[in-house]
Amino acid sequence: MSDYSIWLTLEKDSRSKYRKIIMKLSKRLNSIPFDPHCTIYSRLNTDLEKVIPIINDVAKTRDQFSVKVKRLKTGKSKWKSLYLSIDNNEELQSLYSLCKSKIRTSRKFTFDPHLSFAYGLFNAESIHNATKDIVLPKYIAFSGISIVKTGDNILTWETVFHRQFGQI
Repeated sequence: MSDYSIWLTLEKDSRSKYRKIIMKLSKRLNSIPFDPHCTIYSRLNTDLEKVIPIINDVAKTRDQFSVKVKRLKTGKSKWKSLYLSIDNNEELQSLYSLCKSKIRTSRKFTFDPHLSFAYGLFNAESIHNATKDIVLPKYIAFSGISIVKTGDNILTWETVFHRQFGQI
């Protein structure tokens, strides 16, 4: 068994805009770039064969949706050091609740919807200098859901299953 995360993936235009921001910040902060996403669940230590049918069913019943961007935030964790807080709207909360009810796990996971911009430990001055001219879009559009093999090394992250919303 491996550790997997469930990610919401961005629609093409949103993905392009946010990927540019992540690339710019990764250069400025000397961090590793990654694909923009919103984590629904992380560190699922389970058999992939049990999760794929669940994610497939979730994708079939959903359509693309947008959420409002709240604000840029910082944290003290390597995995939540520079991120964009987003509105936990009805569609997002419904998706999380559905996944939680179907993926029964004993691991506690607090759902705090956000889009990470950089992973690592950075001082306040570095973050301020890196972000001072960043213009944030007002919305994020999500169009799919993925299962990603994750771990401590960002370079080894791998999408192992993906479905666009509404795809049969």
